Amino acid sequence: MRAVTKAINVGFIIIFLLLSITAIGQAAVESVGEINAKDNDSGTIIAGTQPDLIVAMTIDMSQAEPGEEIESIRITVPNGIGMDKGAVKSVTIGENKIPNFAESVQDNLIIVTLPIVITLTSRAYIEFRADAPQIPVPQLPFIVSLIAIRQRLLIASIKPGNADGRVNNDSLTLKAVSATKPPTPTNVNVQPDPEGENDLIISWTKVDDDGVSGYLIFRDNGDEPVGNVIGIAQTSYTDKNLNPGSYTYTVRSYKTSTLRSDPSVPAVGAVTADTKAPISPKIDLEPKSTDKGIEILWEPSPSSDVVKYFIYRGASENSATKIGEVEPSENSYIDKNPPESGSYLYVVSAVDEAGNEGKSSPTQSRYVISGDKPQPNPFTPLSTDPRFNQIVFPITMIKEGEGTFMIKIYDLGGGLVFEMDAPEGSREIKWDGKDMEGRVVDSGIYVYQATIGNKNKIGSIVVAK
Repeated sequence: MRAVTKAINVGFIIIFLLLSITAIGQAAVESVGEINAKDNDSGTIIAGTQPDLIVAMTIDMSQAEPGEEIESIRITVPNGIGMDKGAVKSVTIGENKIPNFAESVQDNLIIVTLPIVITLTSRAYIEFRADAPQIPVPQLPFIVSLIAIRQRLLIASIKPGNADGRVNNDSLTLKAVSATKPPTPTNVNVQPDPEGENDLIISWTKVDDDGVSGYLIFRDNGDEPVGNVIGIAQTSYTDKNLNPGSYTYTVRSYKTSTLRSDPSVPAVGAVTADTKAPISPKIDLEPKSTDKGIEILWEPSPSSDVVKYFIYRGASENSATKIGEVEPSENSYIDKNPPESGSYLYVVSAVDEAGNEGKSSPTQSRYVISGDKPQPNPFTPLSTDPRFNQIVFPITMIKEGEGTFMIKIYDLGGGLVFEMDAPEGSREIKWDGKDMEGRVVDSGIYVYQATIGNKNKIGSIVVAK
């Protein structure tokens, strides 16, 4: 009987622990981490050396519950990696180095206890000294866990992923490679971009050494590489946005940032002037009327060589002239002085460093008769021409009014056909000739009432099908 009772108690304890682990495991669910040797982004270490390793973490506390604040970080190192007491060299949370952390090193385990708990989503870095294996090892997996206050372990809270914001070894795995120099890449070739960009494409043959982490590309005997291709199987690199002329390239394979092959045989390529226009931006076809002017919006061009955007305005696409320009990070422009009468549209052009332009499709035409009248009048709801299939009521119809701009439209029998308040920030109301149930009204004369606060204006419009 005692054995049965004991078994039941153990069962309850196991269930309780499983439920606790499940509940706790929900915290920091999106936390990611990676490990690299200091000053080396390749994810490799040299066998038989004593490298400084850096664990980078993005600790997501957005779903943490009270009691799940982080006070300790546990790093389990793989077999073959050695550590001594005092291995941890520094701890950084956000931009601040933490001076008074406590360290515990036991066999293949490091526990860093923080003097303050982590309550907000933060980047954290732990740098420690380790002894690399004496022989090459293809995979050295690390496990990083978070420990909440009162030593509640958050199981599997750190997943492999980009935690330092840089392109490098975004995993929690290293490999130990031999200290021998890697093979030199062969068959280096340089070709101009076939699409007309002022780029050169450098290619080479994959080297035969599993310890290689990637390739470095050098231009014109420079000391610093112009490119870093991560991965032994990646065998090409595009050197972009070059001035016209001839360029010489060499390629080196590498195991770590300092253990590199000899340079390859040089290869030469020539760049001609850039003749390819950027991909055209996608413009919002209907410009927005705001209290600051007419706002034009667009989706940026996906081309990487865009240096600015030009904004054009005119009566037609072919006659549009430049009225402004913005930086490539912008995707909107406000025309502060639009025409007070006539028909006009907008075009946005993506411009590269060579002056090539990729122009968008034109916006719909804006038709302006005057600044204080509905326009156009009459209008034709069934027309396919956006200049004539809707009527625009400008806020300037009413002078010195204060409050919400509002339009009501009545038929000649006094029945309310349509009413609308101007959207926030807009200086106009548009009517497409449909009643409140979405049906196109009959041809004829209609009466409008425009109101701002206690001021109003009454007039007539003509609908012609």
